[in-house]
Amino acid sequence: GNFDAAHVIDTHPEREVDISELKAALDDGPAGWQALRNQKGNLVKPKIVFFGEQLPERFAMLCQEDLQSCDMLIVFGTSLVVHPFAGLVGEANAAAPRLLVNREPAGTYD
Repeated sequence: GNFDAAHVIDTHPEREVDISELKAALDDGPAGWQALRNQKGNLVKPKIVFFGEQLPERFAMLCQEDLQSCDMLIVFGTSLVVHPFAGLVGEANAAAPRLLVNREPAGTYD
């Protein structure tokens, strides 16, 4: 996910919200995000997965195929401790080089 888009949580089909609308509501503090929640019918959040949240179904459907067919695996900003991402480095195509970009040293891969 990223901070380029937002959506109303727990809606099927998903209802998108312009990210600038969410940012403006957050800039207004609690009154702003509560007003946006009331207007949209539920909380609005960026299209990212927070710690403890379930990953999107699409991730589970495409993960193995994508990793096996990758030419290079680039990983940004992770401790390589929290699963499922901690185990993904070893699932990539064996011939694919791996690059970890992180502020601090993280994990090892043999």
